Amino acid sequence: MPLVEINVLQRCDPKTLQALGDAVHQAMTETVDVPADDLFQVLRRNDDGMLRYDAGYLGIRRDDDVVFVRITMRGGRSVEQKRALYRRVVELAAERAAVEPRNVLITIVENELCDWSFGEGVAQLVEPGR
Repeated sequence: MPLVEINVLQRCDPKTLQALGDAVHQAMTETVDVPADDLFQVLRRNDDGMLRYDAGYLGIRRDDDVVFVRITMRGGRSVEQKRALYRRVVELAAERAAVEPRNVLITIVENELCDWSFGEGVAQLVEPGR
């Protein structure tokens, strides 16, 4: 049930953006137990060029190939699982989309099962009455 949002600058072509989405999804299935059919993504190319970032924050040299990845998912994954996810995302992003690991910023936003509705105004992941 993760919702993945990926933001890139306009210079990223649609095929590369889709490859990034595929890389993140594969990394999640391999490291944090996301089912293969659990695919919900917003892939956004910022055609107005409005992604702002510090090019040297924490000593990491970023450039305009920067990729912002936000993953919203239920809480409960361990620190080790999250570290494995971060590593696998950058490995696959480099392999599939030629994005350098230094340019991939990943954040995880955690929530609870009751915070999801997949349609029809129903919280499908919780039992009625909870």
